[in-house]
Amino acid sequence: MDLISKLEKRFGSWAIPNLAVYIIAIQVIGVVMLMAQRADYNDLILFGNAVRDQGEWWRLLSFMMLPKTMSPIWLFFTFYIFYLIGNSLERQWGAFRFNLFILCGYLLTVAMAFVNPGAVITNVYFLGCVFLAFATLFPNVEFRIFFVLPVKVKWLGWITVGLYAMTLLAPASGPASAIVVGNKLGVVAAFINYLLFFGKDFVLSFKTGQRRKAFRAESAKTEGEVRHVCAKCGVTEKSDPSMHFRYCSTCGECFCEEHIGNHDHE
Repeated sequence: MDLISKLEKRFGSWAIPNLAVYIIAIQVIGVVMLMAQRADYNDLILFGNAVRDQGEWWRLLSFMMLPKTMSPIWLFFTFYIFYLIGNSLERQWGAFRFNLFILCGYLLTVAMAFVNPGAVITNVYFLGCVFLAFATLFPNVEFRIFFVLPVKVKWLGWITVGLYAMTLLAPASGPASAIVVGNKLGVVAAFINYLLFFGKDFVLSFKTGQRRKAFRAESAKTEGEVRHVCAKCGVTEKSDPSMHFRYCSTCGECFCEEHIGNHDHE
């Protein structure tokens, strides 16, 4: 039994079902606040120094309210897709494991805000990690890009990984350095969270692949070897695949069917 299973056995009753709905609801609150001008974008993002030095503790939650877009149409589709992804993960994993995945991603992202208190931390990469989990568990599900082009989600997952890698390599200098650094830290948190839940599977898959490769190599080697050689005429199963072989009960030597009854014993 792995650690997560042990935790689920002990704390499984604490899990919140349909957690994706609550995450969406938090973002809806953020959208309403931004549209009603009750808050500014900068009021919601997470600054470690603002929490630590100025006591703005609400930022530990408010950064989760940030929407990816303010367009009503795209908001609808964004929320709908996240709901489908979240529900799929919850059905596959169970409510507790999905809750733990979200909680770990959240805590890692918050921790990154204090690794570099001046960095701008958002929820983009934290929520992107949820998509990577979905792409890993359901690689052959098809999404329609621009509602027309069908693309398997595994390819979108690889594109996401590529974009995350480019984010890590981006130079962190200039007036936007706080944003770039925050993006890097968000990617690191997302990758750590992903590996916590999928790293063991990758290791097992690699070991299984190595064993399969070794077995195939051994099988190919065995297939290339000659197993039966007639002690009298030298015919083998390779030189004559239709030939049958027997072993003499007296001398123990191998003979083809033509010489099994016609050979001399020393």
